[in-house]
Amino acid sequence: MTPDKIPFSQQAISVLWPSFLTAIVATGIFFSAFNPLDLAPFNLDIDISPLAAYSIGFFIFWMLATVSSLGTLYFTVSNCRFLSKQGQ
Repeated sequence: MTPDKIPFSQQAISVLWPSFLTAIVATGIFFSAFNPLDLAPFNLDIDISPLAAYSIGFFIFWMLATVSSLGTLYFTVSNCRFLSKQGQ
């Protein structure tokens, strides 16, 4: 199957699912080491619950892992296109 024929939904799932699992692990490891209430920048008094801090941290880790997975998908697809052009 050529990269142009891979459905968008399959490409989206191949990016979002591994990045979701990575964000779960990263959130668990990060918040095992750091208390979310101690992470306020410049010692600002921010009224945020620990659950909200965990949620925000999870979505930040998910975004970072998604960017990494998108890079992997981009280079995989572009390499497949390059190889298919050479084989013609």
